[in-house]
Amino acid sequence: MLADPATPDALRDRLALVQDMLTFAEDELALPAEGQYQHYVALDRDAVVYNVMAAPRHDFTPLLWCFPIAGCVAYRGYFERSRAEAKAAELADDGFDVHVGGAAAYSTLGWFSDPLLSSFLWRDEADLAELLFHELAHVRVYLPGDTAFNESYATFVGREGARRWLAGRDMNDHRQRWESRTQLRQGFVDFVLQWRSKMAERYQALREDGAGVTALDAARDELWSGMREAWLGQRPPAAAPYDGFFLAEPSNARLNTVADYHGQLPAFAALFAAAGEDFDTFHAEVEALAQMSAEHRAARLDREGPAQDSNR
Repeated sequence: MLADPATPDALRDRLALVQDMLTFAEDELALPAEGQYQHYVALDRDAVVYNVMAAPRHDFTPLLWCFPIAGCVAYRGYFERSRAEAKAAELADDGFDVHVGGAAAYSTLGWFSDPLLSSFLWRDEADLAELLFHELAHVRVYLPGDTAFNESYATFVGREGARRWLAGRDMNDHRQRWESRTQLRQGFVDFVLQWRSKMAERYQALREDGAGVTALDAARDELWSGMREAWLGQRPPAAAPYDGFFLAEPSNARLNTVADYHGQLPAFAALFAAAGEDFDTFHAEVEALAQMSAEHRAARLDREGPAQDSNR
């Protein structure tokens, strides 16, 4: 497509930009980019897959689905939104909190050559770099059965990789916009994780006191109302796009998505600093963590930087 004169100039420029990002990922981030993103697929929708997540109404332990290779994960993906929503409705009828989220990209963990998709190719350059580096991180390290570990690690790699990619290019406007968005996103994440922790502690205390479903439901309503009011009362105007997260139907599964992708970021940031901010050393440390038992891995991550996902 790069060589084909029939390829639109805008698309050719994007494909060339991705090649630059892949080279950077290989050379500077120690990510296995060779063979990845060498094909382009134009979709007729904004998401390539729709993920269903579920959790109990008064607990944050996610419902897991188990597969070959990927292990047990806290989501189940569908290529048709109608099928995802039908599964979510079925789980809701069973008493679960549910959430259906569209994903612009996914990783086949290096088993196949993942394609470039129209669902993410036209993102802002910095966001595109962050997404690609995130997905390539899954190819470098993937621990079957631990969604929070995998996604927090990949989120850290994507964010740090994008920061470095931008720093090496004359893209001040892009960098400033990306840094502003990242700061707003982190404020949203910190707020959600604090309230999720507060909710988990309240539910646990009520259960220990022998509270029944009626009391737990009343606490749930009170907590979600409090969280909404607190967010709307303190968030900066620029963070208004996140309002929908709080105004939607209460869902512990939706709160879990934030924890999965960001809950262990402080630990990975500390691990990266301890590795001298060298990606080869950092990835090796993460690979070593993945070989540990779940108990020892959690203890190590907690020593590095207490994970905000401890109430799972």
